[in-house]
Amino acid sequence: MSEEVKEAPAFACCSVGIGRWFWVVWESEADAKALSPALASGFEASADRAEAKAAERIGPRMKRLPAKWASRCKRGGGKAPEIQRRDEDGRETRPQSRFGRPRRRDVTPRLTFLYCAVEREPRDLLGHVAVTRHRIVKENARKIHVECEPFDADEWARRGERGEEASEIVPKTRTLSVDRFTLRTEGRFRCRRAHRDLAFYASEEAGIRDVEAALTAKHVWCATLGVRFPCSADTVRTAYRRLAKSSHPDAGGEPAEFRAVEQAYREALAYFAQSDDVGGSWPPKIK
Repeated sequence: MSEEVKEAPAFACCSVGIGRWFWVVWESEADAKALSPALASGFEASADRAEAKAAERIGPRMKRLPAKWASRCKRGGGKAPEIQRRDEDGRETRPQSRFGRPRRRDVTPRLTFLYCAVEREPRDLLGHVAVTRHRIVKENARKIHVECEPFDADEWARRGERGEEASEIVPKTRTLSVDRFTLRTEGRFRCRRAHRDLAFYASEEAGIRDVEAALTAKHVWCATLGVRFPCSADTVRTAYRRLAKSSHPDAGGEPAEFRAVEQAYREALAYFAQSDDVGGSWPPKIK
């Protein structure tokens, strides 16, 4: 009876950087496929030197395996990954794929947002900018899909306290599509398919700056009085008093300039008169 032929040792190597190659050897190809611990491993300056080093350890009669086997072994520290592992809290984890790293089974979705900025909400807060967060549901290279309704942090926290599964924490809601290129190049994206015109921004600060600049450009009296949003009726009064002293004809100013300042002040007071914050009579007394 002929003796059973012993399976040849297995060898694999892969590049891990410029002038650096990782090599690893097993007793057989079956041991490599079974994720058994390697016999030996190391690093060399070239693929040829790595193969020579492996042949020195197990002999020239060896079977070369694809580089992905060496790459997998290197990621695992030269040890066979366990089929079932447990994290620090004692919960089981499972590999993402055959060659992937373990991942948590109960990972809560990471919250990311786009921001929507609008002028004065509620309506009586003139010059106020309200910012709401809208949760990003999914995104790809071209589009970002966000929820129509603002994010409710309290409801999200209540769901987490009830111990609901990750899939149940994210209910299905109506979404809007935001173009990535427009958002990146113009700094905002206006969505006109919603029940109202919404402008989305990448950050809260960008939304506030854009709306305040639009308010300042919208009201001509801001440039005449030298003010910008956010401002108040007291700020307008202070600016008017300062300009009236220098532009009044009795102080050597031009009559046309003084009339322009007065007209801008009237328009500003008419704007702030929409709120109950403005009191007193016009024009104010100039000290």
